[in-house]
Amino acid sequence: MTISWSLLGEVQVSDSWQLFTTDATSDTFRITTTITDTQGWNSTKIQSAAYIRFLYPDPESTKSKVVYIPVRDEIIVYELPVPHQMRSAGYYVRSISCRFSSRWVDKLPLASFAGWKLKVEEFNA
Repeated sequence: MTISWSLLGEVQVSDSWQLFTTDATSDTFRITTTITDTQGWNSTKIQSAAYIRFLYPDPESTKSKVVYIPVRDEIIVYELPVPHQMRSAGYYVRSISCRFSSRWVDKLPLASFAGWKLKVEEFNA
């Protein structure tokens, strides 16, 4: 049996919330991080992790709690289910957004952060 994943998007993480290009329908995600500014990562630039959050298309535009995503060398699989109250109301499709998780967001310019990409794939059941 082959495990199948669908790409939801890959973004250069920044200090503002960015939406991924494809909505999610799964509860299981494979997340890959790739450092794009190796020189900055190994210098005095800020090595920030990221937050991801889900946005639901309900009338209140509900946002999930943030999930902390560290920069890792290995691919990590996360189980991030749709909350029961959202699923029971019929909202199981959701958008994903991300941004740096640093306390320096909104205090220092983007050039102060070492660059890296976040790739999110969802499990195909």
